[in-house]
This record gives sequence, C-alpha cells and structure tokens, in this order.
Amino acid sequence: MSASGDFGPAPPGVDLSENQNGSMLGAVITLIILGTLSVVLRIYARTEFKKFRFSIDDYLSFAALLFAYSLGICVIISVKYKNGHHVQALTKQEFTVIWKLLYAHVMLYAFCVTCTKTSIILFYKRIFNLRYSLYFAMFFILGYFIVIIVTVNVACDPIPYFWEQYTDPNTAVGSCIDIPKFFFGNGIAAVLIDIMILIIPIPITWKLQMPKTQRLAVIGILLLGSL
Repeated sequence: MSASGDFGPAPPGVDLSENQNGSMLGAVITLIILGTLSVVLRIYARTEFKKFRFSIDDYLSFAALLFAYSLGICVIISVKYKNGHHVQALTKQEFTVIWKLLYAHVMLYAFCVTCTKTSIILFYKRIFNLRYSLYFAMFFILGYFIVIIVTVNVACDPIPYFWEQYTDPNTAVGSCIDIPKFFFGNGIAAVLIDIMILIIPIPITWKLQMPKTQRLAVIGILLLGSL
C-alpha cells in the first residue's frame, strides 16, 4: 500500500497503488485513432467525386476532431496528476489540477459533440430533401450546447469553489448545484438527441425505390456513420 495523500488514509483493504491509468489511456487512444480514421476516410470518399469541394459539414467534422484531440490531451494530462487513482492517494494540488481539467473537459466536450452532431445534420441536409425535421434536430442540438455552456459557468459561485469545496472545505466560501445530477441529466439528453439523429434518415431511406435488402443496408450504413 502506497502512502496516503491529503485526503486521509485509505479505507481498510484498499491499495492506494491501484489505478485505472491503463484503461483510461487505452480508451482515449483507441477513440482518437477511430475518430481520425473516420475523418480521413470521409475525406478520401469525398475526393473521389470529380466536382468535389469541402462543405460546411466537412469543416465541422474537422473541428470536432480537433476538439476530440483536446479532450484526449486533458485526459492524458490528468493521468499525470493521478487521475484514476483512489482519492486518498492524491495531494490537494493534484486534485485541484484534475478538477480544473474536468471543468475544461466539459467545455471542450460541449463544442466537440455540437460540431459532430451538427455535421451529421448538415450531411443529411445535403443528401436528403428534409427541412423541418432537421431544423427540429438543430434546435435541440444548439439548445443542448447552450445549456451545457451556461450551466457549467454558473454551476458554482465562484467557479473555483468547484474544486475548493473539496480541497479547502473549512475555508472555501461558495455554492454549487448538484454536479452529479447535472452530469446524469446531461448524459440522458445526449443519448436522446443521438437517438433522434439516428432516426431522422430512416423514413425517407425506407421509401427509396430499391430492394428491401439494399434499403436495410443503406440504413445500416447511415446508422453506423452517425455513431
């Protein structure tokens, strides 16, 4: 068992040397590679057309990838400061850095998912004769973005209380909303919007004049691309 940090000794039976570094880094690196490959393949497929030119949805996919890189960097830096370890193994300085990175991570995440979802919606607009359903989806996507950005910036008053309530509980002054409930609600909203985006192209694709197996294949490709 390693030495304790600034948050007290470890509970009985807990080894403070245990960590999730491998799992965290493995997940981040895998997703970054998959994201990069998907954008590269997208560019390759688009350049096969003779009259090719980049569209807004392409630029948004590039922006989303850059934000994804930034998210990955946040996680990698946080691992250096013992993110993935038991809290009892952390110093107050390490905990503060991790929570500052978490704050930045949520902001970057909002930009990343908004660029990604908007890129998909504009892609649908390019290939399908859809208007109102796409406007409806964009309303929720932009609303989701605004809610995250505003909530994160007003969740704690003052903002440093986000981490100071844990590092200096006896001297820190401020207030926060219920952060776990916010993240839980954020996750539910994200899933519902994803489902809505997945459903949008299905009705019009199903009406295409082609064999049923081909329609199912096209729907499958669109669903895979949306994921």
